Order: sequence, then C-alpha cells, then structure tokens
Amino acid sequence: MREQAIVDLLWREGPLSRAAIARRSAVSKPAVSSIVARLLEAGLVVAGGRQGQPSGRPGHLLAFNGAAGFVVGADVGGTNTRAVLADLEGKPVASLREPTDRSSPDALVAQLTDVVSRLAADAKVRGRVVEVAIATPGVVDPTRRVISLAPNLRALEAEGFLDRLESALGLPLTMLNDVNAATLGEFHHGAGAGLRDLAYINLGTGLGCGLVIHGALHHGSSGRAGELGVVPYPPGSGPTLEEALSGTGLGRRHQRLGGSGDPADAFAEADGGREPGASLVAALLHDLAWAMATISTLIDPDRIVLGGGIGLRCASRLDTLRASLTRMTGFEVDIAAAQLGDDAGLRGAVATTLEPARSVRRWLRGGPLADSA
Repeated sequence: MREQAIVDLLWREGPLSRAAIARRSAVSKPAVSSIVARLLEAGLVVAGGRQGQPSGRPGHLLAFNGAAGFVVGADVGGTNTRAVLADLEGKPVASLREPTDRSSPDALVAQLTDVVSRLAADAKVRGRVVEVAIATPGVVDPTRRVISLAPNLRALEAEGFLDRLESALGLPLTMLNDVNAATLGEFHHGAGAGLRDLAYINLGTGLGCGLVIHGALHHGSSGRAGELGVVPYPPGSGPTLEEALSGTGLGRRHQRLGGSGDPADAFAEADGGREPGASLVAALLHDLAWAMATISTLIDPDRIVLGGGIGLRCASRLDTLRASLTRMTGFEVDIAAAQLGDDAGLRGAVATTLEPARSVRRWLRGGPLADSA
C-alpha cells in the first residue's frame, strides 16, 4: 500500500518535501500529491515548514504527525502495575505506577480500564487513544484468547478475561507475555537494537525466554515458545530447568548447603571464592551455558541477551559463559547484558502498539478505530 509506505517513510526520515518523497518511495509526483492530500485530511501527516531548494524556490515540507493519536503500554505484575501513554512515535507523554488489584478478575479489569482512562485524562487526550498493549505473567494464547500459568496473578486465568477487558476498554487490545514484552523492548531500544534475530533470557525469580526471528516476535502455535523453565533438567530427571536457573532455585540449593538462602549472598560468596556460593554460581553458569547452547543451535540468533535480577548478576561473568558455550558448541556466540532493566517490558508493550496504531488503512476508513482488523 503506497499510502502506508509514505507514512512509514515520513515517520523514519521526515520532514520531507513532496519531491523527496517521490524520489525515495518510487511513487510519481502526481500520485504523491494525491496521497499526501488524503493523509493531511486524515491527520496522519502535517505541514512541517519550508525548505530552500537549489533553484531558490522553497519547498513545502511534510512530517509524520505523532500527535494524531496515542497508545498505552502497560506492564502488569503480581505486585505492581506500570503504564505509560505515548504518542504515535513512541514518545512518552504520561505514566503511572500503582499496586496491582489481585482481588478478582472484575477488579483487575476495572483497574486496567481506569488506568487507561486516567492516563488519557491527565494528558488531556481523551478519545484519542487508539491502541493498548499489556504485558502480563503467564502464557498468552492469542488464538484461544486465554492466559495460563500465571500463579502470581490468577485473575488473568479467568475464563473470558481478555475479551472482557477489551470490551471494557473499547479499544484494540494486545496481551503479551511479560518476557516477550521485555524481549521486544531490548530488541527495539536496548541490547538488541539493529539486529534481526535475538534471544532474550530472563533469569530472575523464575526463568523465561523470548525469541525474535527475522525481526518478528516468535510466539509459537499456542504462545509457549521460549518456555524453557518447564524442560526437565538434567534430561530424564524430575527437576526442571527453572529449578537450576532461577533465583528461587538458587536460594533453595544455597540453603540446603548451609547458606542463608539469599541469592545475593551466594553471589557475594562466589565473588570472594567462598563456599557454598562459589560452587553454586559455577553450576548455575554451566547450566546457563547449556541453555544458551541449545538456543544457539536451534535458531542461531545474532545475539543472546541476558536479563532479569539473577541474569544481570551474571553480567560480570560473560567471558566465562562465552568460553563454556564455545566448548559446548564449537562456535562463538555473541552474548550481552540487557540494557533497559525494569523498563524493558513497558517499552516492549509500547512498541507492540505502534505498528497497528499507524495503520493507514484504519485512518483512511473514518479514523483509527474504524477498522482495527
């Protein structure tokens, strides 16, 4: 669609003159003028000033109108909910943070609907929010529209929760797993920026993995892609990989060996060469290298990004991980520490909204909410 190509061009490179748009989009000047007229009327494009030309005649510049509409991205956890209102260029306009209401599915629907409403009211953009994306714990099945395996926020697992929330919002809604959201955040704005294929391992209280393949988030057939934590480990045994690679599992093993049970203490002991932390962290790094070797041989990503509270504690040990990976696989793997910290999921949620929010087809059919299919 030529209209979409021109909007995307102005979003990436504008402001531009009509002549520059024609050259860069390979669309004829008369067609550009006709398309631009429709985009100006829809509000997606605005006049952006004048630019001197070599001939001495000024050219009118056109720019993508980021303020034409707004999106909301939220990161809903078992303890806190964070949300941000951004314009169509992804620039934050307003934000909030508050405790998550876990009392019932209805209470959570009411809270999230109120969060979107308050953000719009605070920024004085009521009626101009066009898309919402929410990152949550658990496995999100976009086909069946259900969330499962969210023990810290059972309200999400209620039957029809996604449909009830979307109906209450009255807006197009995308729900995505919180690790997938963090993956997108790092891919667009953090340690994966500029790459095409990325694996993100979130090693915190639990274990999660997100995959970007050919620039797109890979969900799998039922939303379970990257659920490494459920894999039996060692193979054929009772425990899972999450028991080996999580703050919870590390704490349990530390306590069983006479330690405090606090992962921070285990890492401090490892830094000083003291037991039991030294042996536990060495085992964790070996198991993590095994998980990375599995990912590397399956999808061969440009980079593996390591995040989460426990993952970032391993950042000073990346050389050890790289050496272990090379021994296991026979090839070098690019590993980097995550850059966005707690903001990764929130920024990934916002990134999820922007492409559908900028859909020209929707804007030309009577407004951004006229056709959200």
